[in-house]
Amino acid sequence: MRDLELGRVVRALRRRRGWRQEDCARRAGLHRSTWSLLERGHLNQFTLETLRRCLAALEVRLDLVPRWRGAGLDRLLDERHAALQAAWHRRLEAWGWSVRAEVSYSRYGERGRIDLLAWHPSLRIVLVIEIKTEIVDVQALLGGIDAKARLAPFIAANQGWRQPVAVVPVVVVADTSTNRRRLARVAPLFGRFSRRGKAAIAWLRRPGVSAEGLLVFSVLSSANTSRVRRAAARPAAQLPVPPSVDAGLPGA
Repeated sequence: MRDLELGRVVRALRRRRGWRQEDCARRAGLHRSTWSLLERGHLNQFTLETLRRCLAALEVRLDLVPRWRGAGLDRLLDERHAALQAAWHRRLEAWGWSVRAEVSYSRYGERGRIDLLAWHPSLRIVLVIEIKTEIVDVQALLGGIDAKARLAPFIAANQGWRQPVAVVPVVVVADTSTNRRRLARVAPLFGRFSRRGKAAIAWLRRPGVSAEGLLVFSVLSSANTSRVRRAAARPAAQLPVPPSVDAGLPGA
């Protein structure tokens, strides 16, 4: 939607409610002249935060759709997701796990798809792995992986695997400063994912006692080697996120 079109939509919604520009501006905490600029489509004078406040006054949600060279960025994001997914698929197989990608399920009305489902045949442990190139909706992420972990025994049976002794949820997140900031703000919500960084990698290579949850920040690198970055020593309370792990070829 272009700037002038958004301005016309705002004006139409305001008039539908029978409000004056002064009424809307007051609800948004702005001057009437600022609201007038909005209705005339002068969005270049607005910050994103101010624009959201204006639309919230009319109970309108603003969804941004980035475009690149005339097309959406979904394909680009899918490529990054697929690359990270493929790297971890290879890595887990090298560590002795049987791995399936994009496993769909339907159980009593609950439907979905698991990025990676892994099975350790000797220990009978199932991994439910969620791959995230960008952290957007934390609640959806946690709720989704919890539901998938709960249904994992049923899903594993459909794969021909035996009844698992343990189900371990794993979140693999692309290592970006934005993702780290977002998770740091909601760190208490990820208390279940107690094994992180190198500790999580060590467990995946040589699983033993069941883990409650694993969290790994992974660098999608074009290099043919994998490495574990060492984080600077900081107090545990200030380390809500783990050191990153390159997701190149297996063997880290």
